[in-house]
Amino acid sequence: MRFITEFVAGFELSIHLPSSYQEENKRYPVIYLQDAGNVAMDAFNYLQHLFNSKQLPELILVGVKPHDRNHDYTPWPAGALVTGSSSFGGGAGRYVQLLADEIKPYIDRHYLTMPERENTAIAGCSLGGLVSAYAYFNRPETFGKSAWISASFWYEGFIAYMQETPLPAEKHRLYMYVGELEGIYKQTIQSGMVARTKEAHRILLAKGFPQEQLKFETDPLGTHDSFFFAARFMNALKWLFADGTDAFPR
Repeated sequence: MRFITEFVAGFELSIHLPSSYQEENKRYPVIYLQDAGNVAMDAFNYLQHLFNSKQLPELILVGVKPHDRNHDYTPWPAGALVTGSSSFGGGAGRYVQLLADEIKPYIDRHYLTMPERENTAIAGCSLGGLVSAYAYFNRPETFGKSAWISASFWYEGFIAYMQETPLPAEKHRLYMYVGELEGIYKQTIQSGMVARTKEAHRILLAKGFPQEQLKFETDPLGTHDSFFFAARFMNALKWLFADGTDAFPR
């Protein structure tokens, strides 16, 4: 793959182009990744194997580096979890707008993308998963697929937001994951990570999200770290873009 760094709408982008890029008449689906696309880099060799072995169609990966995760990835302001830590700024609305209205159009103009919503995904882990969920509710006409990996559904008010907000009418394909050991040692609201994620899943189904379009995985040994994020990201890509079989079966 080729790696390119660009600066668009004030954000640093890490763009990964497929090995076959610029072959005649070939265009590619795009996945927009939070946290600079670190989840892809943590398993890059295996990801390249999935492309080379044709288990995955080649994709353009766009990693977006946040200015401040606690601001860019949170939907409304909230106080710090513990004394001395940073509060949450609630800037996700503006961030998602820039992603949909400035960053994506730039990528579509300058690269060989398949720009349709059904060929455009958004994904992230932890707070990056939370903002990816928020993007589903707010820009469904832009992002037709998403992966919410260990998303921070513990965030104050987000479960209520999901309960109160109608599901977008547009068809969507979704991957969700949480590890069963996430949050068990926390003394803050984060201790509800697993229960809140399962509640988010139940809300989607109760509101009529098509079960055949949603894959929800857990892992009894899963903790909240990049080791598990990277493995489940491979499964997410298989679900969103290929045959849906697990890249890392249990």
